[in-house]
Amino acid sequence: RMLMLAMFAGAAALAYLSLRRIAGRRWIALAATLWAFSGYYVLYYSDAVSNEMMMDLFGIMLVFHGMTILVQEGRFGQLLAKTCLALLIGWHVYALLFPFIVFGLGQETIRALRGNLPGNTVMARIRSVAAALLRSRYLRLGAVALMFGLALMSFNFANEYAALGSETPLKELPSVQSMLKRVAGQNPGFNANKAEFLAWGTFLSEQFERIGRMSLPYALTVHWGGRLHEPPAVPPSLVYSAVGVAATAACLLGLLLLRRHRMLLASLALAGLFWGIGIRFSTALHNFESVFYVGIPLALFMLLLMRQRRLVVAMLAVCALAIFTLSSYQMGRTDARIPGQLQEPSATLMSDFQEIRGITRDKTVYVRFYEIGPYMGNKERIIWYYLAGSIIQLGESPIPDCDPQCGQYYDFIISSNRNLFPETHLLTPSNREVFLFDTAAITAGYREVYDALTSGDYGAPTIQAEYDLFITNGNAIYYKHGCRTADTTHKFFLHTTPDDKNRLPEERKEYGFDNLDFDFIWRGATFNGNCIAILPLPDYPIASIRTGQYLSGIGQEIWSAAISLKNPSEYNTAATAITKGDYGDPAARGNFDVYLTETTLVYYKDPCDVGDTGARFFLHFIPQDESDLPPERQSVGFDNRDFSFTERGVATGGRCVAIAPLPDYPVARVKTGQYVSGEGRIWAVEFGGSR
Repeated sequence: RMLMLAMFAGAAALAYLSLRRIAGRRWIALAATLWAFSGYYVLYYSDAVSNEMMMDLFGIMLVFHGMTILVQEGRFGQLLAKTCLALLIGWHVYALLFPFIVFGLGQETIRALRGNLPGNTVMARIRSVAAALLRSRYLRLGAVALMFGLALMSFNFANEYAALGSETPLKELPSVQSMLKRVAGQNPGFNANKAEFLAWGTFLSEQFERIGRMSLPYALTVHWGGRLHEPPAVPPSLVYSAVGVAATAACLLGLLLLRRHRMLLASLALAGLFWGIGIRFSTALHNFESVFYVGIPLALFMLLLMRQRRLVVAMLAVCALAIFTLSSYQMGRTDARIPGQLQEPSATLMSDFQEIRGITRDKTVYVRFYEIGPYMGNKERIIWYYLAGSIIQLGESPIPDCDPQCGQYYDFIISSNRNLFPETHLLTPSNREVFLFDTAAITAGYREVYDALTSGDYGAPTIQAEYDLFITNGNAIYYKHGCRTADTTHKFFLHTTPDDKNRLPEERKEYGFDNLDFDFIWRGATFNGNCIAILPLPDYPIASIRTGQYLSGIGQEIWSAAISLKNPSEYNTAATAITKGDYGDPAARGNFDVYLTETTLVYYKDPCDVGDTGARFFLHFIPQDESDLPPERQSVGFDNRDFSFTERGVATGGRCVAIAPLPDYPVARVKTGQYVSGEGRIWAVEFGGSR
């Protein structure tokens, strides 16, 4: 905020220095600057934490100062340097450069056409105009500004491309997405009411209202404690729109009558309008961009004061200083700056946070911001101010069943619901609006599960992998001994396949499984360096589960494991029989060894990784008697029993086992392997259908 206030002061100082050069009288420049910088929008956004307001305004005034020196002294290099510097902090300077360059090129064209030329032919004048434009400093200024801006944009694209990786499409770069949303208007949410809002009548009415607010110092539109009421039955917007129309018309008329420096003041006055109209064709114009209408009151007050006597100007300058001081004070003391905006937080709310802050300093706090945010106009920065010294996580939206899990990760939870937890957990019983809860007792449930795990009450894990997975009492319980930070950072995936896929939610039926992905922060807890996470399972019968962790953003799996829940012990029995040699030699060897038993095919691989289980298995049975085939398969001559590893396999302890039943008819030949749809087979084997 101090930096933005410095930019505000710098913009005002540059405006004063420029107007002093134009008017030749310091009192005129001082009065016009103070009056214009007393406007509502400039003062309101003077300390806003954003680079789109005061920094851009500073850039505009810096370039305007450079333009003034160019016109008066012909120093072109300093304007180029100031233009490039201004572009480093914002794009709005183009709105000032555009009219200045157009007016400058127009002047040079007119001079070239009026000059005395040999022969005085049309071609001679065209050549004269072309030569003048090629030598034009205005054309060079535009070219430098354009090329420098493109270079900045390219540099930014290159940095984003390098940071996000070469696999990221150009369209997905953040800057490109921003342009598509705000410049090309491709964000439906951002432009939900665009057609209505940007109708020319509505748009111009709002812009003139903003110009009116900028042309009247804030102190003249408010009194102590609130806004002055306009005449009865006259909407405030209409009053400001009328002031805006009058100010714009007076400014343009005065510029037409001005002889010296008309181009400079016209460029300054029109900069805001050029920007607003340009933005209108793509997206809605934000309130904060009204600060760039400051050029109209600056030019208007200059024109009004230039013909006044010195004593009158000096008196008006003193009045302007008083009005600026009063406006700044009034703007700083009230938070209800925009009509209809929520008032500043109540004294009760501040008192509640004062009580909370004394407890939470240096502790971790989960704030249910979606509950208490409306008390503060949803201003996150107020929370950081109230809870300075605490480690804060804002909950932006309700998360089902979040709070018990939040209690595992945070020392405290802040809520506007006094009854969120039992009274014994409430640490601020005297508070009235916002309440602090101790989460230490909430860990009891996780502690109970942890103790049961470590004492062996749950028996052997259903899946053994990076995390052991226990399926018990309708929950999936993850456990890892010797847990590290990296083990809790990456997102978990949990895919459940039901016995009856009609039990899936409608949006999941096309995928064939339910997606229960989760973050450890919401579902996990750590005890003695060990990690557990508890996730309730769906209430339908589950045929198989696939789980693991992956890298968010790119979807790459870190580890995964899968199991069929129909008969988990069958897989352990098969793996044990293979390692003991009970099944003898495999019937065929491929990426997986394939064993043929009396009733099943057993696929076995040790060691096994994620890449071995991702591709689908094909399994074709050729019967001894073709009439045993289903009618729809008799034309192709084999029975198709393709399956995914998730459906029939288990990955556990670094090895993979899949079991497929044999058909109930005699089999002559078996063809099996794995394939990737659209790419073909990865491996394939063929063998006889009996042991």
